[in-house]
Amino acid sequence: MEEYRDLFLAEARDYLQSMTDHLLDMERDPHDTGHLTEIFRSAHSLKGMAGTMGYELISGLTHAMETLLDSLRSGGVDVEREMVSLLFEAVDLVQIMVDNLDNQEVYRDDVQELEKKLLAWQGKGKAKGAAASDSMEAAPPAAGQPGEAEPAPALDLAYFHETFNDYEKEMLKDVLDKGELIYHIHVWLREGSLLKSVRAYMVLKALEGQCEIIKTVPSMQELDEGLFERDFYFIVVGNPVIEEIRRAIEGIAEIERVEIAPLRDLVLEQETAAVDAAAATAAPEKAQDRPQPSGTEAERPGAELPAQADGRAEPAPVEAKKAGLNAQKRAAEKTVRVETAKLDTLVNLVGELIINRTRVVELGKMAGDELLSASLEQLERITTDLQNAVMTLRMVPIKQVFDRFPRMVRDLSIEKNKGVELVISGEETELDRTIVNQIGDPLVHLLRNAVDHGIETPEERQQRGKNPAGTIVLEAHHEGSHVVVSVSDDGRGIDPEIIKKKALEKGIASRDELAEMTADELIQLIFRSGFSTSSVVTDVSGRGVGMDVVKTGVEALNGTVEVKSEKGSGTHFILRLPLTLAIIRTLMVRAGNEIYAIPIEAIRENIFVEPREIKTINQVRVITLREEVLPLNSLSEALEMGSFEEGREVYPVVVVKAGNKKAGLVVDELLGQQEIVIKSLSSFINEIKGIAGATVLGDGRVTLILDVASLLEDGRVSIGKKGSYH
Repeated sequence: MEEYRDLFLAEARDYLQSMTDHLLDMERDPHDTGHLTEIFRSAHSLKGMAGTMGYELISGLTHAMETLLDSLRSGGVDVEREMVSLLFEAVDLVQIMVDNLDNQEVYRDDVQELEKKLLAWQGKGKAKGAAASDSMEAAPPAAGQPGEAEPAPALDLAYFHETFNDYEKEMLKDVLDKGELIYHIHVWLREGSLLKSVRAYMVLKALEGQCEIIKTVPSMQELDEGLFERDFYFIVVGNPVIEEIRRAIEGIAEIERVEIAPLRDLVLEQETAAVDAAAATAAPEKAQDRPQPSGTEAERPGAELPAQADGRAEPAPVEAKKAGLNAQKRAAEKTVRVETAKLDTLVNLVGELIINRTRVVELGKMAGDELLSASLEQLERITTDLQNAVMTLRMVPIKQVFDRFPRMVRDLSIEKNKGVELVISGEETELDRTIVNQIGDPLVHLLRNAVDHGIETPEERQQRGKNPAGTIVLEAHHEGSHVVVSVSDDGRGIDPEIIKKKALEKGIASRDELAEMTADELIQLIFRSGFSTSSVVTDVSGRGVGMDVVKTGVEALNGTVEVKSEKGSGTHFILRLPLTLAIIRTLMVRAGNEIYAIPIEAIRENIFVEPREIKTINQVRVITLREEVLPLNSLSEALEMGSFEEGREVYPVVVVKAGNKKAGLVVDELLGQQEIVIKSLSSFINEIKGIAGATVLGDGRVTLILDVASLLEDGRVSIGKKGSYH
């Protein structure tokens, strides 16, 4: 079963996430049985999958969960917070075992201990006299619904002729001569089932001990490769116990329903192709000599079709079956699971294509051939479309990160004895997979900080006239070429005076520096390394690393962090992130003899400054730009590659911003915008301040990509407002 391992992992994680989500919903609304049903279904499916794959500990633990959940469904056990916490503990342990499939035995003692706790809760239900069933399928279905006990109608002669060739008909005739029966077993999987081939294999194994399989539709090879939609069927012979077969198949995970119908003695008719052709034109009364399906007229190939009210012929059942089967074969899967390494390889190849496209276009311009130029323009359009399509493949919903936070906030609020409601919106917003994978840790720190520092205790909130339960809002949305992720709470907010006091105690800033700072500048001090307003170090906060990690993590993704807060009303953190990191648009500039790339996201505007506009205050060159004092620095000076060139008639200036810092970079020439492929630097030189990576230009030259955030943070380019500089 090793070939199904990756599919098992993917589907198991989906089921675990589903259980987590619905457990949270069930805790909030115990009377909504829909959540309980979904949890039970996920546990049941995961149990079946694990059993098939041979992971007995996972199968055993999910079976214990399933049994307790069944007691809940029957009303024998009430939904209590302690029981929900126990189910969460079981989900966590299953998640650990799923992540460590090769070391299952390590967790045997933990599984057995947890199974005992689950059994103890189930015992409470038995004490109340509740009859707990073993599985979700034990409840009898309503009349007329899939899975009902009434036997399915026999299949007609036309279907028989379409299904079997002459050889198979003769074989079936011999089987019937021996007194054995023939059955048609039709199986439907649930919508969206991923391990389809595994389900078909499990059905096959369930049938092998009861009867002999003589035909499958689709073929065995197609079943093994999963080349079918939701349903498949077997033709079996023997004298099986039909109800046992039905129960065995319905007990397999992800099976939606099963229909078992006998093939009547229609196969006994000695019909060759010539006889079939002759019978097609025979009198209708001859057809009545043959066994008929209940309530319908047998339709033979070529027989006259009954007319509908509008005069059109009613299609025969066999044609409908055939059309449905053909449509099933033509239908394509809506989604395909692809290894991320293959996507990364594809993106890298497209990146190389973009680099060479730029070079070819430049060479074409030098040639001056109109036909060549037209072809190159078409090539550029096609490669641009290809680039956009490939980049879209890397885009995934940020929901993958958001899904783990409701459980975290729930556990933390219980630990801190606070009532907290987490509201999530925009979880379908898409981001580059690399960014989604790395944004999780900063968001964890922000949410933990909101619960621990932001939200007051219920008593404090009531004294301030607030709802005893606080609210944290986690939101994501697109904004231009960025994705904005925000975390806000309606808690106590940030007090600038407390920030000032703590900063002085920890030596983060001097008394004079703090006295000159505005309230907003004081709030920004929370991002300094080692800063914390907590007086006690706990497992949640107090070590002064949370906000520093947030800022470092976001800026490493070429993003920015902004915080807004009002004392007593709450705090709002805003994270702006680029859509992708692989291929970005930059402004190419020349400084000295070198060409540099500045990410467009960091640029606010480009201006030309005359020497008379430049002033010097406290040895810092500045200009006044729309009533704002903007410091200037030569890019060559910032990179320690040269000095400011005096005596020029005009200076090209790129106004850049990172966080709350803004400055003007003086360059020698603005070369224009260009899409570039980011190449990471070697580990020997990746710590250079101000450099984020490198790219290869169309002419083959290597160009460095500037990291504006570290340039401004490093102090080589500083900012001041209203005459205040630091």
